[in-house]
Amino acid sequence: MENFSQIDDILLTKFLTGETSEKENEEVEIWLKNDVKNQQYFDELQSVWMLTAKTEVPAVSVNVDKAWERMSQQIEEKNTTKVVTFSPWYKYSAGVAAIVLVFFGIRWYSGQQATPIETTKFVAVDVPQLDTLTDGSLITLNAGTTLAVNSFEGNSREMELDGEAYFEVAHNEDQPFIVHTQYGDVTVLGTKFNVNTSSGKVEVTVTEGLVKLTSKEDKYVLLKKGTQGIAALDTSTPKKKEINTVNEMFWKYQKLNFKNDSFDEVISAIAKAYKVDIQVKNENLYRNKVTSSFDHEKIESVFEVLEATLGIRVQKTGDKAYLID
Repeated sequence: MENFSQIDDILLTKFLTGETSEKENEEVEIWLKNDVKNQQYFDELQSVWMLTAKTEVPAVSVNVDKAWERMSQQIEEKNTTKVVTFSPWYKYSAGVAAIVLVFFGIRWYSGQQATPIETTKFVAVDVPQLDTLTDGSLITLNAGTTLAVNSFEGNSREMELDGEAYFEVAHNEDQPFIVHTQYGDVTVLGTKFNVNTSSGKVEVTVTEGLVKLTSKEDKYVLLKKGTQGIAALDTSTPKKKEINTVNEMFWKYQKLNFKNDSFDEVISAIAKAYKVDIQVKNENLYRNKVTSSFDHEKIESVFEVLEATLGIRVQKTGDKAYLID
């Protein structure tokens, strides 16, 4: 959150579910009146918790953790067995195939017969791939990414991601949008966010709205615009930090933006964006601050600007390796 160290998400969720004391109620009400941004954040948080408002228990008596647990149990009521893949069809973009496979899974309901669940698998091979889901949500898959999407006929919109993808989710309070990964799950109503599982953990970067990231230990954090959540298999509670979303989304928009950023942050962002190794020989360079922006520039052009503005020298020492002194 911003502008309010005295209020945290736990207190706000207690307030939403009627579990706060009179003193805590007064504290929240004062906080809401202090800044319009506080009210906006609270409204977004309230929308997320409305996911559980349609249960038989009155909203005022709902326990926050139990409410999310109930929703998770509904999600998990399916058999993970998949039947034989069939009818593959191919979609081409920029001359590179993005394979889409359709297959059926089986969902078992207590006391009912098995119901087939149609699943579509999107695979971006060599270049990012843009697709539209049946609910109108837009997905952009980075190269080397696989996304398996269940049909949106039940109480939720579920999928499983391996790789990196950017989601622009169509709002639907009746069907939460859930992205499963091997490191944790991401739950939203309607927002824009990036999910990356390619580095031994899941990184969730939010560019609009509010997102819930849950670890495999069922611990969660709430992420707003401009923040990133990180969860790994050895992580109990996901970590949260503020982040430059422009630089984080370089793979999609090919843009970098630095505003009085430290030299270390700049080098790290460039290395991640262009997937190269950069070594800095002169440690005094870390004292520098950088303000500059780049739009669809090659890495050589980026280094030329840094050389001109900072008086540094960049040497290419390998196919994807550079030395700065």
